[in-house]
Amino acid sequence: MGELYNRLLDMNNLYNAFMNCKQGVDWKESVQRYEANVLHNISTLKQQLENKTYRQKVFFEFDISERGKKRHIKSMHISDRVLQRALCDYVLNPELFKYLIYDNGASVKGKGIEFSRKRLKVHLQRYFRKYSNKGYVLKIDFSKYFDNIPHDILMQKIAEKIKDEDVLSLTSYLISTFEGDKGVGIGSQLSQTAGIFYPTELDNYCKIVKGCKYYGRYMDDTYIIHPSKEYLKELYKEYKKIAEKLGIIINQKKTQIIRLDKGFIFLQMRYVLSDTGKVAVIPVNKSIVRERRKLKKLQKLKFKKLITKEQIQDQYKSWKGNLNKYNAYKSVQKMDALYNYLYGGIENDRRTEKVKRRRTRAHRKCYSGIYFAARCAYERHRRLENRKNLRSEIEGRAGSVQL
Repeated sequence: MGELYNRLLDMNNLYNAFMNCKQGVDWKESVQRYEANVLHNISTLKQQLENKTYRQKVFFEFDISERGKKRHIKSMHISDRVLQRALCDYVLNPELFKYLIYDNGASVKGKGIEFSRKRLKVHLQRYFRKYSNKGYVLKIDFSKYFDNIPHDILMQKIAEKIKDEDVLSLTSYLISTFEGDKGVGIGSQLSQTAGIFYPTELDNYCKIVKGCKYYGRYMDDTYIIHPSKEYLKELYKEYKKIAEKLGIIINQKKTQIIRLDKGFIFLQMRYVLSDTGKVAVIPVNKSIVRERRKLKKLQKLKFKKLITKEQIQDQYKSWKGNLNKYNAYKSVQKMDALYNYLYGGIENDRRTEKVKRRRTRAHRKCYSGIYFAARCAYERHRRLENRKNLRSEIEGRAGSVQL
């Protein structure tokens, strides 16, 4: 067995994988049953890996609605999640992620959606210093990305970077559990790793071959910034050829070239590059409307005593804290007014109290400064009047002496 496969046979790695898997779901019965005999379970998993007799359990499939989109989820049993967690965290991710570009931020440790949003803002600022706000952005979106990844090409890409035959055999088996010859379904960590790594050829072509400095990708969403619209059109043709070779289908409706000064949407945020170089990051209206509707629905659940005010308050604080990072002052103020109307304000909000005290001190300083300035002006005016009166009195005395 190779060195990489031996990492899977390490009991410490398997136990750490279970501890990471149970975070946030330790209330589930299946997780509690597995944890009750965790040492025996991971020992059995290790023996199955050594004897090459491991077989994955059947997926638990269901549909969810996310922002109006229907997504089919293939959930796995906790024992299968432990194996995939160990395989991804200790074998695949360390070996594959070192070939990723820096601006690929989806589901990578230390990065994420916040990282990708900041990188786009940095790219816009750097672009402005060189070209001002005159230019274009090419937005590319993949259609049903996870459902269209071919198994054979994916394994070929992985085999180019990993030479351990046991690891490749296990990975190939896990990918084959998804029915058909393409698609890696949403719901497993292996699918996330595959989705991050698979379009690396496209990233390297844009970044290295074409030298696109202002390029970034978040899973199936891509942006390329350039001053020439014709250049982006030609680049898109070449990009599309490579995507077709990889079996990736590009969504023609969402793929477009937009002027930077007109603003564009990326990762549920609207970016506008002004004439002065300021980058305004504004949440899309859909997220505001969704939160407003959610607060009203939660009020009904509160009346039925299915949820407490503290839980609603925690949800709203989380949403508000995220929006405070962006240019959404008026939207937050309006949402605060709606929250206060529905629930009577936020209780025990230390940050809010600090802000109120800070504003009170600032107002006192402001008013004291205004009073001091007015007092000084009054004293100055009084001194000038006294001088005029004294001068006129002296002149009057001098005139009477001459007479």
